[in-house]
Amino acid sequence: MVKVMIVEDSNLMQAVITNFLKKDAPSVSVITAKDGQEGVEKYRAERPDLVFMDIKMPRKDGLAALEEIRAYDPGAKVVMCTALKEPEQEARARKAGAKGYLTKPFSREDIRRMVTENLGI
Repeated sequence: MVKVMIVEDSNLMQAVITNFLKKDAPSVSVITAKDGQEGVEKYRAERPDLVFMDIKMPRKDGLAALEEIRAYDPGAKVVMCTALKEPEQEARARKAGAKGYLTKPFSREDIRRMVTENLGI
């Protein structure tokens, strides 16, 4: 079974992404984490096939979590999600190995495209 993890401190955004995934890829198992620290811990335990990760979060931000996950698993597929369009953040995320970068609000089509590009489903 394909596993997708959503690392997002907003319950609303977690629900939005989960609903998009369930409509377009109902066989996908969804894992959630509330911040970057929990995201890293769950990544190590669950080894999801794809991660959608917010950038601004408590305890550990998404960019630090991305770097830690990619150090642990260089093949990790992580799509960064942010409300702020900041070119420096996008450049840092891409340099750290992000497989995509979405600016909120994003659409169901944006999520579908990231799933297709990264998982082929």
